[in-house]
Amino acid sequence: MRFLFSLLFMVLTAGVFISGVVFVISKTFVQMLSNPESKAWKKTIERLRERLTRRYPNLIPWDKEMLSLLSLNRELKKPGWFDNVYEGVYLSIFQEPILAFVQMKSGGNGVMVARTSDREFIFRQKSNETEIWVNGQPFAVLVNGNLMAAGKGSRLIAQVDTGTGEAQFPVTFGNQTAASINNPEHAAERSPNPRVLTLLRDVNPEEDNALMALAILQMAK
Repeated sequence: MRFLFSLLFMVLTAGVFISGVVFVISKTFVQMLSNPESKAWKKTIERLRERLTRRYPNLIPWDKEMLSLLSLNRELKKPGWFDNVYEGVYLSIFQEPILAFVQMKSGGNGVMVARTSDREFIFRQKSNETEIWVNGQPFAVLVNGNLMAAGKGSRLIAQVDTGTGEAQFPVTFGNQTAASINNPEHAAERSPNPRVLTLLRDVNPEEDNALMALAILQMAK
């Protein structure tokens, strides 16, 4: 009986300790996200960048055709007990590594670095708002489906409606629907090799970045 009591005490103590560690890590993570100018944020981004480069050095060259060849098929590594980082690579419809990402999440908050052979995207997610950088420069902020250009002007770049739960999410630039993002929850039902995007017209470089950013956020959910 004494042995069982001691064992139970040890288990409870360990549980309290682990819960405390998780709480501290979560609180520190949220504080880090609150200030992208802080040393902690910059250090985190550099660590994620290094990990991404080390894990996925051989992404296939990106060209204008790749946007329509990107598929939802991926190779994913989930976090372990002592590693809270998701990482993975998305493949083309020809099963070639095309888009790699690393992501840290805590509740509704998160940070993600994703890259193709020619571009890097950084996402800072806080509840319903996501800030986006492209190649280290502020690009846009996504709020409630509205992608607003970074800076004081808050120009509307694009809109996406993901609240319907439909098989595809239309993306509009101005008054024109230029593409749709396949809903990852339904895409596998229609094809074993589902594409991420369906393009309805040619897009310019800003629209290309916008579509990539919106698609990555849906893919990584």
